[in-house]
Amino acid sequence: MGMSQPGKPQVLICDDDSLYHMALKAALKGSYDCRSAYNTDEAFAILKNHAIDVLLLDVQMRSPQEGLDALPKIRELDPDLSVLMISGTTEFEIVREAMRLGAIDYIPKDFNPDDLRHTLEQALERNQLLKRREQQNFEVSAEQKKHVLIGESAQIGLLRKTIEKFRQSGANVLICGETGTGKEVVARHLRGTLPDGSLAPFVAIDSATIQSTMAESILFGYEKGAFTGADRSNKGVFEEANGGIVYFDELGNMPLEIQAKLLRVLQEKEVTRLGSTKSMQLDFRVICATNRDLEQMVKDGQFKGDLLQRLNVLPLELPPLKERREDIPLLTAHLLKKEEKLHGPLQITEEAVELLKNYSWPGNIRELANVIAFTVTMADQSTIDVADLPPKLRDLARQADKLAPVAEAGRKFYEQVADFEKKILNQAYATAENNISKLALNLGMDRSHLYTKLREYGIHTGRAKN
Repeated sequence: MGMSQPGKPQVLICDDDSLYHMALKAALKGSYDCRSAYNTDEAFAILKNHAIDVLLLDVQMRSPQEGLDALPKIRELDPDLSVLMISGTTEFEIVREAMRLGAIDYIPKDFNPDDLRHTLEQALERNQLLKRREQQNFEVSAEQKKHVLIGESAQIGLLRKTIEKFRQSGANVLICGETGTGKEVVARHLRGTLPDGSLAPFVAIDSATIQSTMAESILFGYEKGAFTGADRSNKGVFEEANGGIVYFDELGNMPLEIQAKLLRVLQEKEVTRLGSTKSMQLDFRVICATNRDLEQMVKDGQFKGDLLQRLNVLPLELPPLKERREDIPLLTAHLLKKEEKLHGPLQITEEAVELLKNYSWPGNIRELANVIAFTVTMADQSTIDVADLPPKLRDLARQADKLAPVAEAGRKFYEQVADFEKKILNQAYATAENNISKLALNLGMDRSHLYTKLREYGIHTGRAKN
């Protein structure tokens, strides 16, 4: 066996004919680093200890079909290895069986050197394609894990179905929702893949940062010398996102004059770099997010109505966290898992989770993430309890403790909170004369969450008014 030469493809020749080894090595000299094995046992030993790019495997060695018989084990050892079968016969049955068992091509014993090199080049191209696909699959998987949607509530179930439908469309999407509800996470779930399997581009930009003086250079790019300091050419946002998504965060903060420039690009789907006279036709999808009432902004003259029409083709409304409280335990567990990388294994008591569920969360998931990060940092033990939570949540617990007349020594905190909650709902239900709409308005609760609570405590009997 020769020493490996860095940079050259590694070829393993498995054949019991030493003269044939010499002929193959002579034909491949200078371009490939060849190793020799004279039976499949030797080949396995080399494959286990060395990175081989292509295996040239003889069909007949110590037995008439030794090479064929070894193919399944070779595929098991390295499923992606490019195996080229060598045989002195061109019988169709042997060739077909070799292909069925995982060989990618066939080389006759009386090979033509040019044909041999061409076949090896094709095998190496296959290897590169497999590596690219493996990397692409890894990137797609990593993206999905990084931007995961947590929850089992009806709202999240519907959101997942909607995302799947929207992903298959090329239309623009407008995501609306309160601050911290995860608008960019949802936008990234709409990201598709290119024909080669790689992730499509996703270019995110904060709408408020696009100021008038630099808007065109940011959005459209510029050529070298277009303005003072432009010492090289640069792509703009739309050119970077060609084939993928441009994501404008907090669209309501975009200046009016920039809105006009954006409208023209959406209409024409082409841009011209500053300092150039040549326009570029592009293929991109625009996804925007906002926590503001854009329709009201249009009425107030703060947002262009025609731009809103072009962006709001597929509207998507994200529910605030207080409307899907049943997801809070799962979200909390997910956030604690992320903190374990730094703090080790973590747990949280039922009482603490129940308190998290009963908080109003004006900052939504982002606020929950901040609370978990604060709590884990400040806690002196690996199990998080009510006492470890921030003051605003501990105050909520103290208020419930003071007001709950059913508080008893030794009872769990979350049981006391539930009793107090049931009492409040019973009283409010009677005051609202069983009118659910009025009850929801009086309590400041979402109707779907209110229904869940009423059923949970056996208050709603089906005779309520809507």
